[in-house]
Amino acid sequence: MKKLNAYKTLAVEFLNAVLPVEKLKIRLQVQDKLDQIDGNLSYSKLLSELGLSYIASCDSSSKLVKGKKFEFATLGLYLSPASKSGRNVCTFAGACKAPCLDQSGRVLMENRGGKSTIQVARLLKTWLHEFRLDLFNKAICHEIKREAKLAKKKGVSFCVRLNCTSDLDFSDIIASFPEIQFYDYTKDPNRQSIDNYHLTYSWDSFSKGRLPFYRQALERGQKIAFPVVKADLGRILALPSTLEMDSSDLRFLDGEGNYGILAIKETGNTAQGIKDGFMLDFDGFKKAIAWIEG
Repeated sequence: MKKLNAYKTLAVEFLNAVLPVEKLKIRLQVQDKLDQIDGNLSYSKLLSELGLSYIASCDSSSKLVKGKKFEFATLGLYLSPASKSGRNVCTFAGACKAPCLDQSGRVLMENRGGKSTIQVARLLKTWLHEFRLDLFNKAICHEIKREAKLAKKKGVSFCVRLNCTSDLDFSDIIASFPEIQFYDYTKDPNRQSIDNYHLTYSWDSFSKGRLPFYRQALERGQKIAFPVVKADLGRILALPSTLEMDSSDLRFLDGEGNYGILAIKETGNTAQGIKDGFMLDFDGFKKAIAWIEG
């Protein structure tokens, strides 16, 4: 069995730690190690140091890869969501935390098999962003440039989603590539779309404090994405002003409709998501729209 490097060893220890003080101690060790990395280290040597293959990757999930049928290559960044790294990268997250999609797909299969390879990698990337933003930005910009050139060579369009499992402000990076299409889902009411950055607002719950944010999103021309139970997908899509969002993740290509519908995925905690009003059935969705539209 291949021995883990020091960073991955600390990440595994962090995942297994129970007490907050234990996690804090590990984070301080990680910060100290990252502080010692030379800021002039090359991209390849940085990845080697961390034991990573990439920071972001193209068409690396079942959702992102759907863009291929529309002749798009999609670069996606997956971090450790909410406060799982010890720092909250999803400031406005609420009921979505428990059934977060970071625990679906390959991660869910790994968890059931007693593995944590993907979670470890996401932790390291999140810590790099937190403790060495200079190195993180240099690496992600390198990957954006490289993948954009590769897409052009292949004769396909290119886009970037930097918040696949986070909700951070990447405006500096987005502004550095005005010719490239970026997009995200967000619960941040302060973030707005710009020419090369398309935003879709995300449903969270029936919390009264969320209502003005939903209405504000619609006023800004943003669509609201809703996760719904598969059994009711057809009936919900037959309702006015709905559109399906499962055929691809390319939200900037969406047509008419205010409410985007996504079939929920099994995350290991789906029941909690339904209980908390994050994932909706037919009646729950109708109730949500009536509430938003007042």
